[in-house]
Amino acid sequence: MMFELKTHNSKAVISSEGAELKSLVIGGREIMWCADPAFWGKTSPVLFPAIGNVKNNKTVIGGREVSLSKHGFARDNTFVTVRQSGNSLILAYNYTPIKKSYPYSVQLALQYNLFDDRIEIGYSVYNPGYDRIPFCIGAHPAIACNDLDNCTLVFEKREKASTPVMDLETRLFRSKDRIQRLDGTTKLPLSYEMFDNDVVYFDNIKSRAVKLTEGKKTLASIAFEGFETLGLWTPAGKRAGFICIEPWCGSDDYDDDSGVFEEKKGIQILGGKKIARYKMTISAK
Repeated sequence: MMFELKTHNSKAVISSEGAELKSLVIGGREIMWCADPAFWGKTSPVLFPAIGNVKNNKTVIGGREVSLSKHGFARDNTFVTVRQSGNSLILAYNYTPIKKSYPYSVQLALQYNLFDDRIEIGYSVYNPGYDRIPFCIGAHPAIACNDLDNCTLVFEKREKASTPVMDLETRLFRSKDRIQRLDGTTKLPLSYEMFDNDVVYFDNIKSRAVKLTEGKKTLASIAFEGFETLGLWTPAGKRAGFICIEPWCGSDDYDDDSGVFEEKKGIQILGGKKIARYKMTISAK
C-alpha cells in the first residue's frame, strides 16, 4: 500500500513495505532516487536490527548463534498503519522471534511529518520484554544527482576523519586499513571512484548534518539526531544517478570484531519496557 502526504509546496509517497520513503518532491523538484532496478531498486530502506554484514552471516546474541541477513529484516516486511492525519503518518512493525534468528520481540515504528520545505522521519524502537536487547539501526536515503563526480558533501562542522576500507572478499571492514578523507575541513569532493570498495563509512565524526551540492546547486540537506555515524554509498562501477547518505548506529562487522553482537561497534542496548528514538530530516536546501 502507498500513502501520500501533501502540503501546498511538497509531496511525499511512503510504502507500507518496509515503511520506505519512495518519493519526496519539494518545490516541484524530486529529491529521491527513482529506484531503477538496473542500478538499485530501492529508495530509502530502514536498516534494523543489523547494518551491513556480520561474519559469515552469523553472530552470537544472548549466548546463542543466530543468522542475520545484511541490513536486517525490517526493510523486507510489511508495516501496519498506526495513524494517518493530514501531513503525518505512523507505520509500525512488530517482530516475534523465529528459530535461529534475532531472539527478541521488538516493535519498530516510523513517523513521517511533512512540511513545505522538509520531511522529518522519527524512528522509535520499543522493547516490550524485560531483557536488555541489542540492535543496530540506520537510514538509507538515496538522493538523486546527475553526476557524482561534480558533487560535494559539506559537513556541518570541520572534520578530521578517516574511513575504514571494506575487504571485498570477506565483506568486513579492515580495522587497520583506513583512508584519510577530511583534514580539518568541511567539504568532501565526491566521485564514483571512491566507492570502488563499497561503502565509505565515517565512524568518528562530530557533525550531525550534511549538505549535498552539485556544482553551485544544493540537492539536499540531511540532519540526524540519535544516530552516531554516517555511511555514503553508490553502486561500484555503475555511475548511477544517486548517492545514499546514511545516518547509522552500528555498521558492518570489522575484521577484529569478536563475533558477539552485543560487542559490535556502535551497538545500541535497550532496557526492558523502554523506547529508543532517532530522527532524520531531509530538506531541499
